[in-house]
Amino acid sequence: KNVESKETTHKHDVRSEVFKPCVEDKDLAFCLNEGECSIIETVAGVHRHCRCKEGYHGLRCDQFVPKTDAILSNPSMSFVSFLPHC
Repeated sequence: KNVESKETTHKHDVRSEVFKPCVEDKDLAFCLNEGECSIIETVAGVHRHCRCKEGYHGLRCDQFVPKTDAILSNPSMSFVSFLPHC
């Protein structure tokens, strides 16, 4: 298994965070838009984390943000096309 470990030191505590790939169906379905799911085990408990594909962000990769150059090259995506024509 590929496990990525990250050590974090705070002023008053030391904790270890371990990222493990999601394997259960409910966890695999957590990330949207082909985001990569990881389980993070901390002293506070187990949490799910998504690594989003380009153009997506948010806790579950549920928010799309088009690249600026894509908007400029495709006027139909631009806000200008939504303005009323006089």
